[in-house]
Formats: sequence, C-alpha cells, structure tokens
Amino acid sequence: MALAKARLVLIGSPGTETAEVAGHLAARLGLPSISIRDAIQSAVRTGSERGDELRRFMNAEQLPPPELIAAIVRRRLGEPDAVDGFVYWTEFPTLSVMRSLETVGIHAVELVLANVEATRRLTGRRTCRGCGMIWHIESSPTLVEGVCDRCGSALFHRDDDAPAAVAHQLSVYHEHSGPVLVHCRAAGFLISVDATRPAEEIAAELTGRLERG
Repeated sequence: MALAKARLVLIGSPGTETAEVAGHLAARLGLPSISIRDAIQSAVRTGSERGDELRRFMNAEQLPPPELIAAIVRRRLGEPDAVDGFVYWTEFPTLSVMRSLETVGIHAVELVLANVEATRRLTGRRTCRGCGMIWHIESSPTLVEGVCDRCGSALFHRDDDAPAAVAHQLSVYHEHSGPVLVHCRAAGFLISVDATRPAEEIAAELTGRLERG
C-alpha cells in the first residue's frame, strides 16, 4: 500500500485511546487525523448545505439521520487535505458511514480491548479541577492522593467515569460496532490489533503492517 494515500478508519471502544492512536498513526503517515466532531464542525463552519441541514436538527434538539451524518463525514474526507488519504477515527461507528466510505477503498482497523480492561482504565481516571490534567489511580497516580502534581488543585471523579456510566458507554459501543465489524470482516478490509499497549506502539505496528501490504 502507498502509505501517503492510505485511507484508514479506526474503530475502538471507550478506553482504547482511539484519538491518541489516530494522532500517532496520522503523524507517521503524514495524513490528517479526523473525527466525526471535526466533520460536523467543518460542515457547520463552511455553511454547506449539509451543515445547514444539520443545524436545523441541532436547533430542534433532534438526532440527525444516519444518512446525513454519512454525507457530512464523506464531505469532510473529500476536502483537499484528506482527498489523497486520511485517518478517520470513531468510537461509535455506523453502517451508513462505513458503506459510504468503503467505495473509496479503505482499511478498517479494530482496536481490540476487553471490557474489563476498558473499565479499569476509565473508572480509574481522576481529573484535576484546576488545569484539567487527567491522572489514573493505578497507571499514573499523583504523589499525594487526590491532589494534582501539576498545579496542586483537587482531583475529582467525573460522572462519565463512574462504573455505571462506563458500562453504559461500552454497551452502546458494542451495539453500534458489532454490525459494522461483522460487515468489514466479511468484506475483507478489517485489520484487528491488540489495544492493550501504548498508543505509539500500536501506531508503529499498524504502520509496519500497512507497509507489508
């Protein structure tokens, strides 16, 4: 594969550090790292017809249809910086987006992480009230429990890092990703990679695998 023209879709559950892996991989390949949020912001910022349609749904506090989201993602990935290659990452993939993208020749990458490890990573996080730094009670604890090493402010446990919230996030992820991964595997363009390792190491492995074709 010509890496400068790689079109990759990274799919990972909460806890897999999908954004970090995408950033490292994009840097290695010289490609933009793009998320659904980037695609939506671009559509709204540029005042495109799709952006105006999306704004109407947002103003009415309604969920936009999957076909609209797929069109917005496809539009963003067709912009000049991404037309020859991209690393698009998502924690909540949909079949409509995947089917739209596979027509341009993509590789889907599944970041594989067991629920128990994802739960450990997420529920152990603590966030600084002052500087926003994120610590972890096991993998990156502060010198003084509950106090940020960087600025000395108190740490807190975010509501979305609570066990019940994490369990819900993972349930939603598997509900969304299951059919997408089955589709990609059957179509023959799915790569699975162990996501228990650091993001930079995962990106290095993926780069090597892509180079080998």
